[in-house]
Amino acid sequence: MTRHQSDGHARTHDRRNPFSGISVLEWALASAAALVLAALALAEPGVLRAPFENGRTMAFTIGGTALAAVALVVMLRRGVPPVLRVLSLGLPLVAVSWWLISPFFLDDVVDDEFETSIAAAGAEQAAAGPTSTTTDSEPDPAVTEPDPPAPAAATPALLGAGRFVGLAGHEGAGDAGFFELEDGSVVLRLENFDIQNGPDLRLYVVSGPDQTSPAPDSLDLGALRGNVGDQTYALPPEFALTTGSWTVLVWCEAFSVEFVAATVPVAL
Repeated sequence: MTRHQSDGHARTHDRRNPFSGISVLEWALASAAALVLAALALAEPGVLRAPFENGRTMAFTIGGTALAAVALVVMLRRGVPPVLRVLSLGLPLVAVSWWLISPFFLDDVVDDEFETSIAAAGAEQAAAGPTSTTTDSEPDPAVTEPDPPAPAAATPALLGAGRFVGLAGHEGAGDAGFFELEDGSVVLRLENFDIQNGPDLRLYVVSGPDQTSPAPDSLDLGALRGNVGDQTYALPPEFALTTGSWTVLVWCEAFSVEFVAATVPVAL
């Protein structure tokens, strides 16, 4: 076989296998990344479940992988140097992987002070019990008794509380409670809060019990400030918290999946 024929054969082989031009550097870095991922999966199996939690996460995973493969083929055919290929594909991969995986190993701890606790306020309410105005004997109509002074309401006043439960395979624990403050404003208090961390978590107040997704009329309290600890969120004055059951929901906005929720019965 002549040299010209050999070169032509090699070029035909390259066209059949678009990945044949991958350098030793790229194979080494890919192997190292696979070993790191395997080690992280052994330490936290949830790392492997995260990309396949629902349709959106699967589309993100499969679509991102396909896009990276196409980009690699284009760069190989255009003769882009290996170092530039590594930078072009490696840096976005590292950034996305950090965004997705780091929450499994990092906790965001928040410790907001508050005048009371859900447990203490609930115990005080239970000890006070219902008040009664009935008497055993009929009062003498000729005698006018002054009305007894109304007992001062404890502030902050607990309007209702519930416990968090994990959803969609996520773990979580803690208490959620609504408190009315002395000025009439209402806050949501999370206590003994300890849930699995995740990307782009937001906190919602949803009407009804046992809700697993935000509704159009839900109250969005913004980004969850921490996945561990005690924290307080002010409800906006225009939001009307009414008697009935409400769900405090932690929702992953990036992938539209529920994390934890607490049903809170409110009595005003």
